[in-house]
Amino acid sequence: MKNFLPGSFSTLVSPIMLAGVLLVLTPIFAVMTLDRMEKLKSHITDQQLAKGISLIRTFEAGTRTGMMTMHWGIRRIQDLLQETSLQPDVVYIMIVSDNGTILAHSDPAQVGELWTDLPDIGIRNEAAQPVSHRSRMVDKEKVFEVYKLFTPMESRFQGRHMHMRGMRMMMNRPESGPLPDTENGAGINFAAEENAVILVGLSMEQADHARERLLRHAVSQGVIFFAMGCAGIFSLMVFQAFRTTKARLVSVKALSEKLKKEVETTRHLAAIGKLAAGVAHEIRNPLSSIKGFATYFEKRYKDNPDDQETARIMVQEVARINRSITQLLEFAKPMAVEKKQVDIREMIAHSLKLVAHDLEKKSISVQVDIRSARSRFFTDPDRMNQILLNLYMNSLAAMDQGGTLQVTVLDILPDQDLEIRVTDDGCGLDDTLLADIFDPYFTTRPDGTGLGLSIVHRLVEKLEGEIRVHSARGEGTTFFIRLFHPQKDTAHET
Repeated sequence: MKNFLPGSFSTLVSPIMLAGVLLVLTPIFAVMTLDRMEKLKSHITDQQLAKGISLIRTFEAGTRTGMMTMHWGIRRIQDLLQETSLQPDVVYIMIVSDNGTILAHSDPAQVGELWTDLPDIGIRNEAAQPVSHRSRMVDKEKVFEVYKLFTPMESRFQGRHMHMRGMRMMMNRPESGPLPDTENGAGINFAAEENAVILVGLSMEQADHARERLLRHAVSQGVIFFAMGCAGIFSLMVFQAFRTTKARLVSVKALSEKLKKEVETTRHLAAIGKLAAGVAHEIRNPLSSIKGFATYFEKRYKDNPDDQETARIMVQEVARINRSITQLLEFAKPMAVEKKQVDIREMIAHSLKLVAHDLEKKSISVQVDIRSARSRFFTDPDRMNQILLNLYMNSLAAMDQGGTLQVTVLDILPDQDLEIRVTDDGCGLDDTLLADIFDPYFTTRPDGTGLGLSIVHRLVEKLEGEIRVHSARGEGTTFFIRLFHPQKDTAHET
């Protein structure tokens, strides 16, 4: 595990995965931050607009009260406008005629001047004039300007618009006469203006400071979210990588144990092979002589049935010993596997042809049932013939005259594996013996070597398959050989 810790961090988390996480989270973070910024901007605009509208409505209400109850003129309106402009963040308040002349201003010196940047307030003389706003620079200061048509005689409570022409009588009285301009002596007749515009300029300094604070807060929250998201996904990636690494280690350990076991088995088999080769060499030469003499005596004493039977038994025993030596050599030598596409029907037919004489000799009938939807399968034909031949011989030894040998081939769904069943109706085995049936030299027959089923088991394992057996005393035996689908086999090998 030490190699998978800090020094091999790249083995746990791929740089491509990290780049993918950043590629996914960065746009999300950017969109969220931009959305917060737009909302903050909209919120500040709404606040400034609400403040400007409140000042205009308040000023119009004061003007309306003064004009209706105390017969105010432009001088009193100018005084009220100056008092109203003392509110925090108010840069200026002015009333401008539709030709640009300043009728009233929070700075009295501006009264009578021409205002060249008069905004367009749309259609005039409507009962409900909209309130508009804009941003502009005034003496290098950013100002949020709120403006609308000046309608001091419009009352929400009366529900109607009193036209400015109705004000003229009150505003033309002596106490509300024209406000003189101290510089040029000219007078401004405010009462004659019907489409005057009121403008309120609000300082954006405090709003900008608030927006900067909120923006920093939004960005910091976004950074925290981004960091938490990265940390969460990174933790999941590390956890998944750890699980994958752990699984790989377990797999490698299992493979190592398997290889170690195979090496030990190969070593033991190599030793057995050397021993078996030596034994075979030392035993087969005398056996050949014994078999030759037994055959000679069988022919010489053909008139003596007892001696002839004795000679025949000697020949059979020599053949059995020779067969045991052959199986021992076969069991001990390495088993190479060469897989290729094999025709299933031809493979079964060929294997049965090898035991056709023995089947006929014992009058055993054969039933072949191929239910597989495929015609070919990827396996080693020679090893499969060897496996089937050993199983047939085992079944022949278990059956009396006139038995039945059944070979069944079918697909195992949904894995697409192939299963071959070899069934006989022979004597069968007890459950207590089934656990040892594939062990070397285990046999229930006096003339058996105990190596046939061991060789079958090894060959099936070499083919990356599985074999199991079902048997019951007096009911026969069935061997199940499962050959895995080539894709699964390839994945297993890798």
